[in-house]
Amino acid sequence: MKNPPLVVIRLPKGIKTMKLTVTKENFVNGIKRVVNAVSTKITLPALSNILIEAEGDTLVFTASDLEISIRTVVPAIIFEPGATTLPAKKIMQIASELPSGDVTLESFEDENVALSCQKSYFKIRSLAAENFQKPEDVQEEWTLTLPVQDLLKSLSKVSYAKSEDESRRYLNGVLLSVRSGVLTFAATDGRRLALVERPLEADSTLDGDIILPAKAANELSRSLDSSGDVKILISQSSISFSTSETTVTSKLVEGTYPNYRQVIPKVSKQQVLIPRQAFAETLRRVSLVVSDSSSSIRLQLSDNTLTVSANSAEVGESSEPIEIEYSGEKFEISFNPQFVGEPLRYLDCELLSMQFSDDLSPVCLTGDEGFLYIIMPMRG
Repeated sequence: MKNPPLVVIRLPKGIKTMKLTVTKENFVNGIKRVVNAVSTKITLPALSNILIEAEGDTLVFTASDLEISIRTVVPAIIFEPGATTLPAKKIMQIASELPSGDVTLESFEDENVALSCQKSYFKIRSLAAENFQKPEDVQEEWTLTLPVQDLLKSLSKVSYAKSEDESRRYLNGVLLSVRSGVLTFAATDGRRLALVERPLEADSTLDGDIILPAKAANELSRSLDSSGDVKILISQSSISFSTSETTVTSKLVEGTYPNYRQVIPKVSKQQVLIPRQAFAETLRRVSLVVSDSSSSIRLQLSDNTLTVSANSAEVGESSEPIEIEYSGEKFEISFNPQFVGEPLRYLDCELLSMQFSDDLSPVCLTGDEGFLYIIMPMRG
């Protein structure tokens, strides 16, 4: 029997500047947490890369688009500390396809990085770490500490209501407001408003508003650890969210958020209690007949029954009743199906409370503690 051919791996030439070993799982997780901070619009080559730093017993990943940056650490075995940058999208693709096992990274002065895992070997062009522009530290003016899950749930319950109109940038983000010991998360596009309020520590003396950019709000749910606390540092122009492993830093949106509380009805004449899950499922089914020319659904209320219906000339019609708690007069009201259905996906309550006065006035939806959603009905 012939001996198998000898496989020769040609390492890059030059002086080695970094060497480490990390599990594939930690390597992939580190990249995933930061990669979405990289922007394809950035013209600076180094900011299309992820900064990788080996120090102590950790591997540090940092990505930035100058507006938002994400930094995270994973455990690793460091043989030679150092730093380099690798192309973000390509290293994500490579890392995801590696076989299970330990990944070895070695960087060299000639701006090549050798990456190996079991029999897989890559030589990747890099850029020197000195070319990567790190974010400045937030000059703390306020500080808050919250459970991570409280932050992420609050953001998910309001973020969908922000505006997509780029001409009103102050409405493209999420408001974080502190007043009299209460922290409020709010978002509005002028046709609906979602907010969540939660009390802070009794001795909290904070007072003020900031507008968190939409990208930062989205990246927090992707990047932050799912347990423990998050420390929030806020200055006049930037904000950072830090857990034990990850820090997300973002510039703030300039501008003054409108007085959203003026659209909240002071009183409502009627109230109906609706099973949230059944309502969400019915809305999805009935909305299947909605078209561009007929983009509304109707809610018809009678004794303990809510009938959801829709029709369009292009598709046809649909209706479905739901058992509810209601004993008022017969009533009919129309909504954009997306607007009335969207918040239901993020709530935990079994029963949704709907309060209204007439078919043209703002309608209030409540359910989870501290949550309020205001939506305008559609005419006709």
